[in-house]
Amino acid sequence: MKRPILVALVGGSGAGKTSVAMKIKEHFSDCADILSMDDYYKNLEPGVDPRNYNFDTPKAFDFELFIEHLKTLKKGESIEVPVYNMVTYRRESGISRSFKPGHLVIVEGILVLYSKNLRNLFDFSVYIDAPADERLIRRIERDTRERGRSIDSIITQYRQFVAPAFKSFIEPQKYFCDIVLPDGAHNTVGLKVIINAIENMLKIDKN
Repeated sequence: MKRPILVALVGGSGAGKTSVAMKIKEHFSDCADILSMDDYYKNLEPGVDPRNYNFDTPKAFDFELFIEHLKTLKKGESIEVPVYNMVTYRRESGISRSFKPGHLVIVEGILVLYSKNLRNLFDFSVYIDAPADERLIRRIERDTRERGRSIDSIITQYRQFVAPAFKSFIEPQKYFCDIVLPDGAHNTVGLKVIINAIENMLKIDKN
């Protein structure tokens, strides 16, 4: 098969990356797959309190494996994706998810375009922009519902780690993106522009 198109969706925690990824996948149906950078977190070392650990810095991710897998996908070959547990903060031992790329691979995460080596692997990139207060609200809703965390712990971590890391590592990626999408999946006009651009790339790739 011809090599797949790789599309990067990047933005802060709670910006709406997953929702945008799902909208794009819905449009392209079975020819599109979503890869989440969250599965490439490193295991939290034993004895480390997750409330005192910064999950939003480059040091928290296994970039070596992430880049290796993206290169493999770019060649049209399958990978075994680790399964990261957001409750235990560790990869599930002996468990992985087989990922066979179709024509379109959507890669979403907070640091997908962090390094030049990563940026060179993508055919198209989108920065999902959302106000800080909205990102915090979404993070509170998600972490209380899905990860069993208290509101106090979420706000403390946000102030100590998430907000500073956003300024230092995440927001600067905006300037390397092809398109900035304000308001995420709610921006229907912007989503149409992105989908049209991907459609054109897929047509070119098939010729």
